[in-house]
Amino acid sequence: MKDVIYKIGMVGNPIIPEIEWSDEQMEILKDIGFNTVQMNIAWDNRPKNEVLNFEHVEGDAEKELKRREAVLCKHGMKGLPHFGMPRIKILGHEANITPYITPACISDENIIAEECEKVAGFFRRFPTVKDVMIYTYDQHAWLCSEFGGCPLCAGVPLAERLSVFLTKVLDAVKAVADDITVWWQPWELSLGQILATLDNIDRKNLGLMLNTSGLESYFHNFDNTWIKTIGDKAAEKNIPIIGEIQATGSGVGTVELQRFPCPTLVYRQISVLDKLPTLKGIKEHFGIVFSRIGANTLFLKEFFKDPDATLQTLLERTAAYYGSKAAPYLIEAWKECEKAMDLLPYSFTYAYSNIACFKAKHDYNFPKVSCVHADTPAWESDRRCGFFLTHDQQYHPWALENAALLFKQSSAKFLKVIELYKNALEVNEARKEDLTEALSDVTVMYRANMGQYLHFTEALAAVDARTALFQQNKVKFANVCKKFIKLLETDLELNPDDEDVKKEIAAFKQDAKVYFDTRFRQEEHFYGETYVTKVDQRY
Repeated sequence: MKDVIYKIGMVGNPIIPEIEWSDEQMEILKDIGFNTVQMNIAWDNRPKNEVLNFEHVEGDAEKELKRREAVLCKHGMKGLPHFGMPRIKILGHEANITPYITPACISDENIIAEECEKVAGFFRRFPTVKDVMIYTYDQHAWLCSEFGGCPLCAGVPLAERLSVFLTKVLDAVKAVADDITVWWQPWELSLGQILATLDNIDRKNLGLMLNTSGLESYFHNFDNTWIKTIGDKAAEKNIPIIGEIQATGSGVGTVELQRFPCPTLVYRQISVLDKLPTLKGIKEHFGIVFSRIGANTLFLKEFFKDPDATLQTLLERTAAYYGSKAAPYLIEAWKECEKAMDLLPYSFTYAYSNIACFKAKHDYNFPKVSCVHADTPAWESDRRCGFFLTHDQQYHPWALENAALLFKQSSAKFLKVIELYKNALEVNEARKEDLTEALSDVTVMYRANMGQYLHFTEALAAVDARTALFQQNKVKFANVCKKFIKLLETDLELNPDDEDVKKEIAAFKQDAKVYFDTRFRQEEHFYGETYVTKVDQRY
């Protein structure tokens, strides 16, 4: 792999932010191979009251950032603050996906001037900081739609307005110092808008911060044309790129799986970035909890030491941290874990990026699969190609069946990983706590997958049972009942001694016809429900 200039780590993460910046932690980051640190946990809910926008850099928050700047300088590290700009005017909803807002209009000359002064003022106050990462969507930033009611933006393509805004921001930063780079994360824009915006910018102090996919930078990732196409445009314009990857344990959305072990997918993400001609850096996306570093971060450490080593060599070096006896089991487990993640039906709904939030126990109503979208260009265009359910509340039973079958396949792989980790623990020579927590994290994933598989399959079996009753086909009904009781018994195995599951089994055995008449009764709809309320976006 080409030599990268920026190797960016992060202290804490949005789930576990209560970590103080210390000399010890800086040395741990350096030992892993990082030379730059994100200076704040940039997350919409502002964990631990971390700064999120330039407006927050004041009072005690500014003093803390100054302290962090000093710590970085002491250890020879660079700093990268992360902000959303321009900050929205109104926030009426605390969720991460937030359509309840009024954007700070980038067609308003007064707002442009204010934002330029904010970013320039920041660098005047923090003279050793030479980089900043900005979102123009998300992180409490949002942009007017040309199809909305803003009198300044209506009818003016977003790419045209955004290129003007970014150019003025870049000029404002350059006026402070020639060696400052603004790393723009074009998250939530359509691919076409990103390319058009870059066409209209000609400044040397612009860089791009990109996830490894237009869908997300989770472990269950897709090497798609999104990042390649942007990379080609960046090469034409000589714009440097920093790529964000998941290289800790928290690779599945915003859940607390700190040691979920999948180093082969860390490697796959790096391999995606390696195809970018102007790649200048790798950034860990979610953050590091120093007391709970696992296989993925150890793998990244070995990669930073020897980026030209083969995958197998890097796996062997990573496994060596756990002792020679456990190593063979772990290498096999990590490869199986990658296969399990590939089988997970992530494309059914973006909600499965947080699959570990799903429980093994389910209800006995027909599944309402969550649609997910935000009112942004990416969700209204490219991401509809990546996810089956976005706005649509209707889905065909074959879609449900496909997801169920993939959940079953994924569960089988996770079960194999569990057994391999148990074998590794039996001969463990080092990092027992790490292995134990990794086993727990994989078990969480296995149970979540199995819970979805059972819920979906039982619902479809109930449809088949009612069809058989309608057809007065006793043989078909008897076969469905045999299948169904096995599913319920598997429910009980997954949730031992659960009284609710026991009641379902008893009710089914008492009268299967009555049971199917009262359970899973929404099959004629095949609908999902969204947790993002669709609102009128006329500003």
